[in-house]
Amino acid sequence: MINILKKLYLIFSYYRRKKLSSSISISKNNIQNITKQNKIYNQDEYSKQILYEKWCRKGKWLLYDEGILLLLSIDPANKETLSEDLIEKINNLKFHASDCVKKGLLSVINIDKSEYKWKVNPVDLYHWAMVSRINIPDEFNTLMTFVTQSVKNPNNSFSTNNKNLIDEIYQLHKEVVLGATTSLLVNSPDICRNNEGKIDSTIIVKKIIENERHWFNGCESKLSESDMTSLIKQYIAMSKPIY
Repeated sequence: MINILKKLYLIFSYYRRKKLSSSISISKNNIQNITKQNKIYNQDEYSKQILYEKWCRKGKWLLYDEGILLLLSIDPANKETLSEDLIEKINNLKFHASDCVKKGLLSVINIDKSEYKWKVNPVDLYHWAMVSRINIPDEFNTLMTFVTQSVKNPNNSFSTNNKNLIDEIYQLHKEVVLGATTSLLVNSPDICRNNEGKIDSTIIVKKIIENERHWFNGCESKLSESDMTSLIKQYIAMSKPIY
């Protein structure tokens, strides 16, 4: 697992250096572009990308002193210089994580150790954060989505906890689709209908996808477009005999 993550890190680093060298080359040809590129290129996003590339190379994170901080875009090396608001957020998330570990909703590698020595697999923590509806940083989400789609378990199977988490995420996203559908029908009923004035699940799905990151808390839906359409059609059909 660690070797694969290191390879992924090298791939990301290569394309990042390639992009950066290209940017430098252009700026040499036209110095005026420096200012323009600085506006476009967000240094904060770049720093986060570097941070997550570094930490995703590691196969295990300390749950409290590393994992929780990284979910909040905090470099564990800078944990001594945090504001009171951030400390409160960290403590709240630690409490939630501890509760989920005890309920079997968050997998810990060394459950027999004391809480502050608990370690987690980054992928497990990512899945748990999605289920918990934690606002995951875009840079972390992009990298972990790539990792989860690319890295295969040596035994070609997931742990029971991972399967449960994936099922929970899928069920959660089904609820989000139905919630978004209800919201659209209540607040903007006209845009949900076709030329014949009938509710059109295809139109509704396209509207949901247009604002996907809003509905799914900054993530991509685990349901395909056809899955969403079928789900909405099913519930529209169920409601007809009632209404």
